[in-house]
Formats: sequence, C-alpha cells, structure tokens
Amino acid sequence: MTEVTSDDSGLAPSQGRAGSRQDLILAVDLGSSSVRASAYCLNGSRLEDSTEFRNTEQSLDGTFDPHILTALTEEVISGCLARVRTLTDNPRFIAAAWTSFAMSWLGVDRAGRPVTPVYTYSDARSGPFADSLRQELIEQGGFDDAWQRTGTPIHTAYAPAQLLRLAAEEPDLLKRVACWQTLAASLFARWRGQAHAPVSNSEAGWTGMLNRRSLTWDEQLARRVNLNSGQLPPVFDYAKGGAGLTGPWASRWPELAHTPFFLAVGDGAGANLGSGCYDNTRIALTIGTTGAMRVVLPNDSQSSQHDAAGNGVQPTPDGLWSYPIDSKRWLVGGSLTDGGSLYSWLRETLAVRDEAALLHSAAALPPNAHGLSLLPFLRGERAPGWATEAALAISGISPATTPAHIVRAAFEAVALRFRHIYDRLHPLLPPGAEIVASGGALQDNGLWRQILADVMQTPVHLINVDEATSRGAAILALQALDLPQPPDPPTVHTALPDKDAGVAYAEALRRQQELYDRLIARP
Repeated sequence: MTEVTSDDSGLAPSQGRAGSRQDLILAVDLGSSSVRASAYCLNGSRLEDSTEFRNTEQSLDGTFDPHILTALTEEVISGCLARVRTLTDNPRFIAAAWTSFAMSWLGVDRAGRPVTPVYTYSDARSGPFADSLRQELIEQGGFDDAWQRTGTPIHTAYAPAQLLRLAAEEPDLLKRVACWQTLAASLFARWRGQAHAPVSNSEAGWTGMLNRRSLTWDEQLARRVNLNSGQLPPVFDYAKGGAGLTGPWASRWPELAHTPFFLAVGDGAGANLGSGCYDNTRIALTIGTTGAMRVVLPNDSQSSQHDAAGNGVQPTPDGLWSYPIDSKRWLVGGSLTDGGSLYSWLRETLAVRDEAALLHSAAALPPNAHGLSLLPFLRGERAPGWATEAALAISGISPATTPAHIVRAAFEAVALRFRHIYDRLHPLLPPGAEIVASGGALQDNGLWRQILADVMQTPVHLINVDEATSRGAAILALQALDLPQPPDPPTVHTALPDKDAGVAYAEALRRQQELYDRLIARP
C-alpha cells in the first residue's frame, strides 16, 4: 500500500533489526491552539517524554502569521528529536505523519514564500460573501448540488467565501498569490527545497473546494471564485508523499533526512483513528477548544454518486459535512465552533475563583432546572445550521440566576447542539453503535460527559488516550505501510443515560430550537 517515493537514498521503510534499532514514527499535530510533535512506537504507543509543543496564538480575525507557525513547527520537531536522542540509543524514523487544523489555507508566491496570512475556519469576515454566494446558488437551483459535490456548505469556515472577500476587499494581496497551499504543504515544500507541494484529498476536502466525485478541485466553484487550475496544488491520497529533505533541513534533522513524509490529513480524521473509531460502529465525540462528532464510512458501491475510480460516494446528510480520509474512506459529521472555548470564556467572564466548587454546584442542579435557554455560538455557528450571523444568546436570566446555572446551561446547550448532529448521523449507524468521547474539555469533566449521555440517550465512553490526534497520524502511517494496527485505547469511564433526564432534555431541546428560530433561523 505504501506510495511514498524517495528522491535521495531510496531507503524503503522497514521494521528495524531486533535489538539494534528502535523504529519510530514522527507525528506532528498542527493545532489551532498548539503545535506538537511526538515519536510513536510501532505498537501505537507514544514514546514517553518525547512530546514537544508550543502554544499558538490566533489573531482576532481568525488568522495566523505563517512565519510564526513555521518557526514554532520547526522548533517542536527539533525539540522532539532532541528528546528522542536522550530516550533511545539507536532510533530510526521509518515515517513522518502529520495532521493539521482544518482548514488551513495560505497563498504563496512563485518561490513558495507566504504572501498571505494562514486563513482558518474561524475567519468570519467573509460572512456577507458567504451569504451572497449561498443565495446565488439557491436562486440558480445549484445550492444542494454544490453541497453534495463538495461535502460542505457555503460558509465562512471554507475557502470559497474567503476568496470572494479577498477579491473584493484585498485585490492587490490576491494578485501576489501564485499558488494556494495548506500550512502543511507549505512547510513540506520548504523542507524539500521546492516552491510548492501537493495536498492530500483530506486537507483539500476541508477547504470546501474538493469535488468528492472526482477527488480533484471542483471546477465550478473554482471558476466562480476566479481561481485557475495553475493556482491550485495537485491533490493525492495522503500516502503519496515523498522522502528527502533539502540540505539545511537534512543537516538539522539527520534522523529525518531520508524518512518518508506522508501528506497531512485534517485533524478530525486523526482524532477519529487515534480514538479507535475506524468505522461506523464507533462515533467519535471530541470536545477541546471546539467540538465535533464524526464517523468513518467506507465508499458505498450502491450510491448514485461515484468518484473517479467508480467507488460510491455516500451522500452528505443534511446540515453535516463529508470529507475524504483517503480515496477509500469518508469522514462524516459536524463541528461546533465553540466547545471548551465557551466554558473558558465563562470562567473568565464570571471571574470564577473556585472552579471545583462551581462545578460541584452545577452538578447538584437537576437537568434543565435553571430556566435558561442558551445558544452556544460565541464565535458563530457551524453544523447543522451554518448561520454566519449567529451569536451567543442567553434567555431566561432572572435575579435568581447564579454562575452555576449559567455554566450548567452552557454544558447542556453544547450537548443539545451535538444532539442535532447525532440525529443526522443516526441513519448511517448500525444498531449498538457507541459514542467514544475524548478531548481535554471532557477528560476531567464528569458532569459534561453525563449531560452528553443523557441528551443523546446512549452511553458515552471516555477513553484513555493521550494526544489522540497525533496518535491517529501515526496509525495512518502504519496503515499506509501495511504494518499491524494497534489495539483500541481502553475505556476508563462510561456515562450511562438516565431516562428521566432524557425527558427533561427533550424539553430543553425544544426551547433551544424556539430561541434559535426567533433569533437566527433563515426564512
């Protein structure tokens, strides 16, 4: 299955000689809140103490400085390699794999130098352009087809609306762009001494510009946003990367000089596989800064849509997205722009001094007993409504409202938004499909996990896994190299649903939807 090519030594990936070398996989996670690099053993376990990380800082407009991200990424790789040198005598990296926050998108010049910021899913400045393009497609009768072709809605989280904004508001900047790259592709090209690099169909899918039937850039949308084919990089499966670093990087990272690098995939794909959610029997629910619920589906040979190889393309459920992991698998689900970020904002805004006492008071409240309805859209809405104008709203505040009421209402509100996603995924799931939870916001928050189980009315299993996203990158490398798949992470706690709480949350869901319809829903 391996499709990585070597430009220099021709060194092929292999398992090391017993007792002489320790074969490892380098996994880099380009996250929206931090950049991390770790070494993984071939059994899927992280080499203890190998992780190096740097926190990142997003601009208020939702973009990143590419030069800062480049420096941070190179620092964490150097730091990880330095750690590995102290941990094992004779390491050999048989592969390098990585994930990246989705989407990351930047323009570079003919020499590959960044000329724009790194645009992300949280750059909301293109709201009016998303609304205009959406309305145009609706009037032309092409809105649903565009969603099914690309697997994504027209929204500020994706490239089409952002490109339209740039053309209208920053045309001189747009003229400087010779080629669009993802952040990972830009780094890969830099380290290989090239101007530009290909992107995986996984990363391309997260831009909202990939045609799922052909697994190439969508020509209709590209024409609509005035992109020509020369400005877009080639699209391949993640396994079609390359080996061989250019001189400075080969000297700086000698362990990686001839290591095959796979193309980056979206972080959601990594999180699913790293959590052991390989198919539709296990649904991954992750809450970190943001939140997502995702399931892996195979190509459907009975589908009416087919890709370039004749494989079936699963229709995208209403309100959700569908991205390729590779040409054989789809990642289907929905994202919330605010998950743990909402709780962090509340802690700061409410000037919480004793977090443990606050959570204890919130846990003591009965389900939906605070009289509040909350729309948890601190930074806008993604799935399922994709309202670019959505904002945080709290209804029902009274003199009796306490910080514990507001925090519990926030946990419940996020869970209710996940219920919308779960209901849309449910037809794609077999009986008994499990929800597997991970993410920093859930790790030590038993209250939020219980609320999720009660709202979804199905058990929620918390797994014991560190760095699920980078672990998923390592697993993708193992799969591409045809090496054995590691065991699933163990379950450390299961929150079982309470039927009476489910009744209370059904009423809360109805009230939240009424508030949504009054404030946000389009005609």
